[in-house]
Amino acid sequence: RATGPRCVGQAFPADGCLIEGRTQADESLLTGESRPLVRGVGDAVIAGSLNLGAPVLMRVTQVGHGTRHQQIVALMQRALTERPSTVRWADRVAAPFVGGVLLLAAAAFGVWMHVDPSRAVWVAVSILIVTCPCALSLAAPSALIAATGALARRGVLVQRLDALETLAQIDVACFDKTGTLTEDRLALAQVVWPDGDDLQAWQRRAAALAAHSRHPLSQALVRATPSEDAASWPWHGAREQAGQGLEALDADGRRWRLGSAAWVGVVPPTDLARPAVWLAPQDGTAAPPHARFEFDEVLRPDTAGLLQSLREQGIRLRLLSGDRAGAVQAVAQRLGLADARHDATPQDKLASLRALQRQGHRVLMVGDGLNDGPVLAQADVSVALGHGAALAQQRADIVVLGSRLGEIAHARGVARRCAAVVRQNLAWAAGYNAVCVPLALLGWLPPWAAGLGMALSSLVVVGNALRLAR
Repeated sequence: RATGPRCVGQAFPADGCLIEGRTQADESLLTGESRPLVRGVGDAVIAGSLNLGAPVLMRVTQVGHGTRHQQIVALMQRALTERPSTVRWADRVAAPFVGGVLLLAAAAFGVWMHVDPSRAVWVAVSILIVTCPCALSLAAPSALIAATGALARRGVLVQRLDALETLAQIDVACFDKTGTLTEDRLALAQVVWPDGDDLQAWQRRAAALAAHSRHPLSQALVRATPSEDAASWPWHGAREQAGQGLEALDADGRRWRLGSAAWVGVVPPTDLARPAVWLAPQDGTAAPPHARFEFDEVLRPDTAGLLQSLREQGIRLRLLSGDRAGAVQAVAQRLGLADARHDATPQDKLASLRALQRQGHRVLMVGDGLNDGPVLAQADVSVALGHGAALAQQRADIVVLGSRLGEIAHARGVARRCAAVVRQNLAWAAGYNAVCVPLALLGWLPPWAAGLGMALSSLVVVGNALRLAR
């Protein structure tokens, strides 16, 4: 329908296909794919993905509601209307309780008019005063507000109060991988270099060349090398070939390439699972000496601790990722996750979560990307990380600022203590009414004592809830 250039670093504004140029696109927030994808002439690009490699020209094929971005948003909206809801027992009881009290007071007035008409009015008044539906109604909200205030001071924002009630009851926790359990960067994991050569020399040479690129693997290589080492290696005429790699001349005029195996001119191992780049001189030999730099996704510092804490609480763990099989299995093995699903579309994630709910499970979902939006909306409790997509944060029940996964375990601990406090408050309110109402019926509780008892009952409930704020 239309064409337009997309510069490096810009997001593609609509769905379309490339008609000129070659680049790499970051689709992690939309699909969960952690590695930038090569896109050339004729390849499709989706709205919201980032152009990382080079300026390209695209033809727009879908705009507005026809884009993949809007399809995910629509799926999320439908999931939000179908999510399970929880209704507090106290809310169902409080309204009929008030009606019952009015009938009881009227009946007591009629009985005491025959027993002792002089006491009939104040007995009825005592019954109306001493009964405390407010204690029942305050039992849960006071505890929830105190708990959410305590969490907010730790950077955990609860956007739906009753999510804390459900968080205490979850028995399955599902996690996205890219950007959730892992950071949005790669780290150098292993270097393979020619026997007898100096490893530091190969790495310095590669890092100095990688510094001319903004590609994620290049940046990871630069971060893994001391800056003074990388700066000590001069290169001349460095240029980047989008989707392939870099080439430049060293001080002796020898041409080198850093990038994919095909670009460098080497044969990669068939069992290589990690993303990697190769460095080799281009001197015309069939098998040039080369170094291979392999990278791993970086786990968030508190990922293992969170998963271990949830395991100890008897919660079943599941990994739902849109990334490729090798990357998902590598992370699952490092974290000891037996239940891991890869190449999952937003629809696949949603179907998987609904299947768990149909089996009677209470499900927690933790994610950060737009592709997690529908499953976050469907989950019994959803948590979005502070660095994630704005729409995911908007629809999540809980947002963890600073993206500290350990706060999720803390929030569940607070939720369980909150549930205990709610039970204590409800037990107190029920016990108080069970004792005081009969006393008022028998005429043993004057109105002033009834008023004092009612006020103290509410104060006890609120005071007990405030323990959660500490």
